[in-house]
Amino acid sequence: MLNSTNLTRREPPVSLNLVSSLLYSRANSGQYTVYTNNSLSTPDAFLRNTPGIGNNSNFRNISFNNEIGSLGGGIIGRSSYLAIERLKRMSPQELKEIGQRNKAEFFRVLLPAAIEAERRYGVPASVTLAQAALESGWARSPIGGYNIFGIKGRGPAGTVNVRTQEFVNGRYITIYDNFAKYNNFYEAVIEHGKLFQKHKNYVKGVEQYAIDKNDHKFIQNIGRTYATSPTYTQKIQSLMNSYNLVNMSRNAYYA
Repeated sequence: MLNSTNLTRREPPVSLNLVSSLLYSRANSGQYTVYTNNSLSTPDAFLRNTPGIGNNSNFRNISFNNEIGSLGGGIIGRSSYLAIERLKRMSPQELKEIGQRNKAEFFRVLLPAAIEAERRYGVPASVTLAQAALESGWARSPIGGYNIFGIKGRGPAGTVNVRTQEFVNGRYITIYDNFAKYNNFYEAVIEHGKLFQKHKNYVKGVEQYAIDKNDHKFIQNIGRTYATSPTYTQKIQSLMNSYNLVNMSRNAYYA
C-alpha cells in the first residue's frame, strides 16, 4: 500500500483525508494509481470531480508501466485501466448483482476487458459481451465462480465437473463435463479471446472478421462450433441488437 510519505513527495500532495474511501497501489516508481468502488465504468470523471484530486497535477500526469501489457502503454487509457483493475477484484456475487440490477452496466463493466481481448485476438468485443450474458445468465451462474462463457476443459485455476445440457440428435440431453476455472473475470475474458486462436473453425471466423469487421457475420461463422444449441447464434445476435453492443464496443475501441 502507498503511504502518506510516498504521496507527500509531490507538490501539491493528494490529501488522504479527501480520499479516505479510495485505495492506492503502486503503478511505477514514484507514481501511483487510484482505485475506487464508485462508478468505475467512468472513474476519471469521478476523480476529476473530487476536490483536491481533479485539479492536482499529480493525478493529471499519471502514467503507467507495462505490468499489464498493452494497457501499460496507454493504448486504452486510464479509465479502462482502473475498470480492469476493478474487474480483477470483482466477486461473482458483485457481478451477479450488477447483472440483475442494470444490464447496460453489466456490459460496461466487462467492456474494457472485451476490447483488450479484441485487440489481442481479433474477437469482436460485442460478441464477447453477448456471450458472457447468455452463457452465465447475466452472471447468475458462472461456472466455478468466474467462467461466464461456458468454456470446457482446463483453465489457469484448474477444472470443475458440472452438469450441463447439450443438443444431440435433435434433442437436449443432460451430461456431466469438465469446465475451465479462472481466477477472476478479467482472466476469463482474456482466455475466452485466446480460445479463438486455437481451433481452425474459430481462426477462419477471426480472419474473416479482420477483413470485413462484421460482428454479426462473425457469430454466424463460429456459433455452431461454439455451442450445440440450434438457436445459439440467433440468441447472441438478439442480445447484440437489443443492447446496441456493436456501437458500444466500436465507440470505446476507437476512443
